Amino acid sequence: MPGEITVLVVEDDPDQAALAERRLGLAGYKIRVASTHRGFIDNLRAHGVPDVVFLDVELPDGDGFDILVYMRTHQSLALLPVIMLTAKNAPEDIRKGLLLGADGYIPKPYSKSLLSDALRQVLMHH
Repeated sequence: MPGEITVLVVEDDPDQAALAERRLGLAGYKIRVASTHRGFIDNLRAHGVPDVVFLDVELPDGDGFDILVYMRTHQSLALLPVIMLTAKNAPEDIRKGLLLGADGYIPKPYSKSLLSDALRQVLMHH
């Protein structure tokens, strides 16, 4: 099943993006990466809607929470599973992400297996 699942990682830090890409890739998922809000939109246009999005909050050209709101208000993206993956780990940030419609919230740094575990859990509920 993992090989059939495409994950879009939206992360501006190249090291964090590579880490997520490596960990999810080793678990057998197809990975796409975007480093900006604009890159996220371009990736959707070029490659279509993925099965799941891992979304950072702090991007150089926008806020991940704004992307989440955009997704939840557009029919073609409204039900797409989104897992926030961010260093913003204050309780109010986590609460905000979940209230805006995130399916999960992973604070950085995270353990080795947490990405695949969170992904499996979200996919079971969708």
